[in-house]
Amino acid sequence: MTADNHAEAFRTRATESALGITDLLRPPRRIRVSDAARESLYVVHGNGTRTLWSPEKTPYMVEPMDCMGSRLYDAVIFAGPARTGKTLGLIDGYIAYKVINDPGDGLLAQITEEKAREFSKKRLDREFNASPDLLERLSPRANDNNVHDKIFRAGNYLAIKWPSKNVFASSDYQFVLLTDYDRMPPDIGGEGSAFQLAGKRTQTFGSTGMTMAESSPGRPVLDADWRLPEDEPHRAPPTTGILDLYNQGDRRRLYWQCPEKGCRQWFQPVKENFNMESGLVFCPHCAVELDPKKKRQLNREHRWLPEGCELDVDGVIHGARRPVRIASFWMEGPAAAYQTWGQLRAKLAAAEATFAETGDQEDLKTVINTDWGRPYKSRVSAKSRSSLQLMDRTEAIEHRTVPAGVRVLIATVDVQGGKNRRFVVQIHGFGPGREMWLVDRFNIKEDRGPNNDQEPRRISPATHGEDWDLLTRDVLRRSYRLADGSGRRMPIAAMGVDTGGEGHGEESVTSQAYDYYRRLKRDGLQDRVYLLKGGSTKTSNRVRKTYPDNSGRKSRKSKARGDVPLWILGTDLLKDIVALAMDRDSPGAGYMHVPDWLGRWWFDELTYEVKDAATGKWKKPGKRPNEAFDLCAYAVALYIILGLETVNWQAPPPWAEDWPRNTLIFDPEAREEPGDQAGHRSHRGRRRRRVVKSNL
Repeated sequence: MTADNHAEAFRTRATESALGITDLLRPPRRIRVSDAARESLYVVHGNGTRTLWSPEKTPYMVEPMDCMGSRLYDAVIFAGPARTGKTLGLIDGYIAYKVINDPGDGLLAQITEEKAREFSKKRLDREFNASPDLLERLSPRANDNNVHDKIFRAGNYLAIKWPSKNVFASSDYQFVLLTDYDRMPPDIGGEGSAFQLAGKRTQTFGSTGMTMAESSPGRPVLDADWRLPEDEPHRAPPTTGILDLYNQGDRRRLYWQCPEKGCRQWFQPVKENFNMESGLVFCPHCAVELDPKKKRQLNREHRWLPEGCELDVDGVIHGARRPVRIASFWMEGPAAAYQTWGQLRAKLAAAEATFAETGDQEDLKTVINTDWGRPYKSRVSAKSRSSLQLMDRTEAIEHRTVPAGVRVLIATVDVQGGKNRRFVVQIHGFGPGREMWLVDRFNIKEDRGPNNDQEPRRISPATHGEDWDLLTRDVLRRSYRLADGSGRRMPIAAMGVDTGGEGHGEESVTSQAYDYYRRLKRDGLQDRVYLLKGGSTKTSNRVRKTYPDNSGRKSRKSKARGDVPLWILGTDLLKDIVALAMDRDSPGAGYMHVPDWLGRWWFDELTYEVKDAATGKWKKPGKRPNEAFDLCAYAVALYIILGLETVNWQAPPPWAEDWPRNTLIFDPEAREEPGDQAGHRSHRGRRRRRVVKSNL
């Protein structure tokens, strides 16, 4: 490069630097955040077109955006459903305002590193490139801009990161933006919540600092019996996360004015004012149902009302808001611009139907959180259940007899180690709609030989592989007489075995379970036995099939070679279903029948665990037994695995038919005995086998 070229390059950099310093030293431009976004922020649409941001569709975002540019507030909190335009306004719009009008260092925290990268490339980069006012303020030096760091000509810096102890440590930022807050960890590296840590980073900037958190609610209601206080009509239910932050603020709720001339009262567009039958919002004052075509106009004329204030018929706010420096907003699904009332109704109805059929609350929770913008109150009580109350609803059912209504028998086995080593076995009968009966409960503690005539030997599932074969002889090959007095019997259709091995020698128990399955495979019985293991507390799957393989890790003892299927269970989700079955009042779908031959000890086992309202996890408060609860949860898992949850009970598979047509039921005095859905040889192997094909 010549001397002239060097000089020219130097002058160019000097000019760029001077322009940047000028921007940095220039006083902030006095403009509302929403007006700045309307001037300069271009939104890139899915078809590649771009348009200037406009509040036309989401007019309710203007006030929260403008509060972010006000020195009256240290923080802005926004709770609302998906498809409200909150991210576009509160993050994209505010960044555009800061970069162009009031340069300062900022941090945008996404929920994960992957999401931070995606947001940077798919949203920020596209919007910067589409918006000339933003693009010209980016530093021209290539090294200054990457996925996680944006540096501007004025020298201000925008970090696009994720919540971690290091990200929130040391550095000061004039603004910190937290998106999808309720999906962030509640505690960051043992230092506190993301909001607490973010507030420390902006504190040094005084009244010019701003912390913003936005999210749809995602944390559970902590008190199922909570009721809205009369003197705090805008308070959110007790929970953590975004709605806890909302409660700390001035608690603004969105209001619409009834369009009826004889009413004109203000009300909230919330679930309580939504008619699920018609799919329409109604005014709680005059009961008139609103035309969906008026939704945009209702939003256009909305008001955000702080707690402690009132609205008159002209839309003028009277009263004094709570004296706090947090502006907090909460709106619900009926007002969301990009979601119709019909969609809200359809999604909730579908989730309710799934819950009714399966007992699984996950779809329902997601719809309530993300579509309706509300915290979810579990249908499972977080309080302890009374074993005595459950005993009061016992039925006179003969022990070891299949009650009318049962279509299939499922055995579940819990492996106990330590000093009290044994197999704990429960036999469950299932009918349509997951109606459940307990048919038998027993322990296998010792082996007396194949003919039950030898000296008893205490079993040890962790060290004696042959003890697992007792499960084939004493559980899998069992059958139970029908309650109709015909003498016919119903065999065990499937057996689920927990491979965790509570107590000593868990790895050894798992290894023995794998070897047992390999022997079953050799004998052609593997399709009737399912090895089970409780999954991570974070799993969202009720059941998931895996093939563990640790053959490359010599330190492991469980001998998993990728040849044995292992079903990973979402134990908390399955126990929710069992708890709901306990809570149901009358027989039918999802009901648990309990026989009167069971002792108090069994009911104590069933009710010992308590659901933690904060985490949604089931926990033992002490060290008392809980096997009955575990085994019922395993039985529900097998009901799902066998495909019974999705069976058309008007035309079920032959092995799940009612008794006259059920191909598994047999007469021990007859000359033939059936096989099962996997085609195995039954325990009376001398009789002719009949194979029944399965839908598995």
